[in-house]
Amino acid sequence: MFPSIIGHNRIQEVLLRMLEHGTLPHALLFVGSQGLGKTTMAQALIRHLLGSSTQVQNHPDYQEVHRLVDEKTEKRKTSISVKQIREVTARLGLTSLSGGWKIVFFEQAQFLSQGAANALLKTLEEPKGKTLFIFCTEHLEQIPATIASRCQVMRFNQVSRQEIGDTLVRLGFSPVDAALAASMSLGRPGKALRFLKESLYRCQWETNVGQALAFFSASLPERLAQVMTLIPKTDTQKNESLLDLLDHWELVCRDVLFKQLHLEEIQVFSQDVRINSLVHHLPLPSLLSIFERLNQVRRAIPRHVNPHLALEHITIGF
Repeated sequence: MFPSIIGHNRIQEVLLRMLEHGTLPHALLFVGSQGLGKTTMAQALIRHLLGSSTQVQNHPDYQEVHRLVDEKTEKRKTSISVKQIREVTARLGLTSLSGGWKIVFFEQAQFLSQGAANALLKTLEEPKGKTLFIFCTEHLEQIPATIASRCQVMRFNQVSRQEIGDTLVRLGFSPVDAALAASMSLGRPGKALRFLKESLYRCQWETNVGQALAFFSASLPERLAQVMTLIPKTDTQKNESLLDLLDHWELVCRDVLFKQLHLEEIQVFSQDVRINSLVHHLPLPSLLSIFERLNQVRRAIPRHVNPHLALEHITIGF
């Protein structure tokens, strides 16, 4: 049922056992970083339950809830609204057109407003018939406790580099490309697959890594001057751009730390002389401060942190 999933064998086993014994709960909450496979797992389960081998977006018993686009600004709204939830619950009150499951999928459940979460509670507590809600989020605390407490939580963790690399080779990718993709993914199979399948993404990744290496080699005044140019003010997807930037910064700092610890065998850029120069430029206390601030910014992004102030927060920490 999960042929496209890399890793997460325990979660697969639990879901298969639930399906076999008819004990699937009415609400699942998938928690884990972007790129781990939460959405891929959810979609595979949804296709199985709805008896579809392809896309299910147009299936009469399937609903996908996400932030709407504001007609005036043409930007995504900040949250999922109460009105959207009322429309969802109204459809769930109807008889299943296929005679089977009715499924609602929240790919980014962290954007549920408090009012929307409250409007969903009664339906979550007393679902009618074979109804399934699937929520996905990066951090459990991003979800209202009233919602999370009514779900079975499944935590997605990083997949080993070895498992990602071996699976990519079995999928037909060359061992060299598979090894590089597995290394750069930091345990996230989705990132590895995107790196191999999208040439533009790979090219951008290589450019961003070069920028990160130059950034950490610069002086504090130089770094502060660069911050405003790293994410242009005209960028309409600032949160996504900020997350992508954090990934590259973390990857470079991780390699510097491994070099300091003489763990070259698990470095991504073991042959890059620029990493060697950063070993002396970023002592261990500086690296630890960077990692702490990277994590702080990641957790602040769902609260719509100013990206330039967030980058300055990291920059002055070393």
